[in-house]
Amino acid sequence: MRHYFLTAACCLAVLPAFLGLSSRAAALGLSEIIDLAGKRDAQVRADTLVAEARDAEAWQSVAGYGPSLTASGSTMRSRDSLKPEASAGLDERLAKFNEMALAIGFEQPLIDLEKGSKALQGLAEMDIALLLEKKAKEDLLLKVHERYYGVLSARESFKLARAETAALQKQVQNAVQKLELGFATITSQYEAEARYRTASATEIARKSDLSNALKALEELIDQEIVEELDDLDPQMTLPAIPNDLAAWLRVAAAANTDLKLKQLQVETARFEFRAAQSRFLPSLVFFADYSERHPTDGLAGYGEERNEMDVGLRLEGKLLAGGRDSAAFIAADKKVRAAEERTTVADRAMRRSVRSLWESIANTRQLASAYQQAVAVSEKALESTQAAYDEGAKVLLDVLNAEQDHYRSMRQYRTSRYDYMILLEKFRQVVGVDSIWLQSSVKNGEEI
Repeated sequence: MRHYFLTAACCLAVLPAFLGLSSRAAALGLSEIIDLAGKRDAQVRADTLVAEARDAEAWQSVAGYGPSLTASGSTMRSRDSLKPEASAGLDERLAKFNEMALAIGFEQPLIDLEKGSKALQGLAEMDIALLLEKKAKEDLLLKVHERYYGVLSARESFKLARAETAALQKQVQNAVQKLELGFATITSQYEAEARYRTASATEIARKSDLSNALKALEELIDQEIVEELDDLDPQMTLPAIPNDLAAWLRVAAAANTDLKLKQLQVETARFEFRAAQSRFLPSLVFFADYSERHPTDGLAGYGEERNEMDVGLRLEGKLLAGGRDSAAFIAADKKVRAAEERTTVADRAMRRSVRSLWESIANTRQLASAYQQAVAVSEKALESTQAAYDEGAKVLLDVLNAEQDHYRSMRQYRTSRYDYMILLEKFRQVVGVDSIWLQSSVKNGEEI
């Protein structure tokens, strides 16, 4: 059996027995949709480029602690004059000459707490950029799952609506025939026709829903879908999530992307605060400067080439910056506290989502099982009611109600399976793992 989910970081890596997707010729599977969306979705490309830009900007802070090398050159037309006092007994002199100059400077911060904090902040920003890129892919995966199963759900609803319309059309014909034979009333015919007209309208609405769902999925892959989409195996047993809720809460606390982003933002805010603190402290810099001057001539009547070389340590510190540093210090402190509060919010939201999804998955699994049993029972009830009606023991309204119950049960059962698969993907992303079915990922609540 083909695998229909991408493995590892790109998608749910699940075993074929758990997938239960049928393999039909020329069918388009979930893995193909994910691959196409990853290549063609404009939003994920934009988010990825934003993350890469943030990574490049972070390098600026890291590189700020590195050495700097400067070079400058100049050429100029100079004029020197000498006009001594009359008592000196010297003649006035005037020299016009060209001069070329070259200067090279090298600096390396040895102790600079501000630049050091900025460099550490840059490293944390690089980690944030990686997480933002990961989150962009996760968001795309969830959209693909929602829209893919949305198409399957809309398709099933349309098929059932069409089947129900056809069944009601037969009931109308049957009512007309019985009325002509004197075995039914005009009321039965009207009831059948009313149900048929309502079902026809529902079929049109379901067809529109299917068209809209297909357009939403086509938007992600930037192409028209003409192939049939792979469906879940009708005999597939919905997989249960291993381990218990407490174990997954611990896993999510360590791997949830949103929470890790907020934690890294606290880290970068603290480094920014330390950098703001360090502006009040001096820095120690190693420097080396070299310069050359090459004039053509001078007051003495000949050129005077001058070379200078300086090597040493320089202690630098700002004494006054117009209150800017104090304001930056206060702002950085507020940012740290705000980032800590956002982390608290993200942690609470993560725990609420894990618990909510855990309960929703369990309830949806039970609902699907209950609907499956309801389908079997309603089918038998419909057959029994139809047989009784044919024998004259039931009226047409009983048959119509039984048909409505049966198609409602089938629709609820089939759509609940697609809802369950979407919930699984949401849960996988909230807990931050590649596959929630791999038993080796969590053992006795250990963090992965």
